[in-house]
Amino acid sequence: MATKMKETIPTAITGAFLAGLTAAFAISGILPKPYALMFPPWGVFITWAGYFAAGGGGKGHGLPVFKKMYVAILWGDIWGFAGAYLMNIVNPHAANLPSMIFFDGVIIFLVNQPILWGTRYWGPIKYTPAIFYGFATFFSTYFGGFGFIPGNIYAAFISSFLVNAVGPVFGYLQVRLAMIKEVPVKEEVPA
Repeated sequence: MATKMKETIPTAITGAFLAGLTAAFAISGILPKPYALMFPPWGVFITWAGYFAAGGGGKGHGLPVFKKMYVAILWGDIWGFAGAYLMNIVNPHAANLPSMIFFDGVIIFLVNQPILWGTRYWGPIKYTPAIFYGFATFFSTYFGGFGFIPGNIYAAFISSFLVNAVGPVFGYLQVRLAMIKEVPVKEEVPA
């Protein structure tokens, strides 16, 4: 007998519920302090989508995808932190805006080298998109004034990793909360 997978609760509903939780912890004023953590919500959403892009969602696929993503996200966060740290040292000494832009470009180029070469030689960070999730989320958290202490480079590092870590968990939960089960399909008899 043929079977198909059927959602008990539509994944659109489970996903919307989890997205609402994301907004509650990210937007100032919805929850009182200390619960309003000022996390950048896009960090959750890009890694949530990345979970499915990396092969998550099926039965038994969660743990391998978590392993593939978390080390790579942390690697991106580390080099995003290094880039911002160097910018904080160099930028005050730049004579004008064009020189600051030039030096920031050089810094970004330099910190991207270990990111890109690392993917070639170190197995745990082979999932390159997750590296850039971490890198980009760190930059947007720090320079965008997000995180539990806005403008603090160390708080931005922790906040950006935590927010990126939630995305794959929400991807996993979106599928699990839908309570997908196998149901029989009536076979049509050809006429």
